[in-house]
Amino acid sequence: MNKHKQNFNKNWKAKRPEKNQIQDKGRSIAVVNGNVNIAIRKLKKVLEKMEFQKELSKREYYEKPSAKRKRKKDQAVKRHNKELDIMIMKGEWMPTPITGQKHLKGKRQRRKEYMGREKISKLRGRKP
Repeated sequence: MNKHKQNFNKNWKAKRPEKNQIQDKGRSIAVVNGNVNIAIRKLKKVLEKMEFQKELSKREYYEKPSAKRKRKKDQAVKRHNKELDIMIMKGEWMPTPITGQKHLKGKRQRRKEYMGREKISKLRGRKP
């Protein structure tokens, strides 16, 4: 039992990083040779990669759980529509047209149908 504890302590000390070793982890950047401008640029890149500004703005105000769910759902819908647009452009998929005129009763429905057809023709590279 004692030998095990001694080996554990030896291994723990060996894994500890040295004090003079430069580490660029998290939000701290070491300044090398007094080049503060380079360190600031590195810090900005690290923060941008971590999406730090987005996180700050997101936590600035309380977001209700229902608003959070709605935002996540809207993001998922946007992602899905973008995937469909890419598939249409590549020619891998075409939406099935709705037949008949029953769904085009109002002006809004006719406009929506027209805009959908126009969008598909633009994505396919054809002139409307």
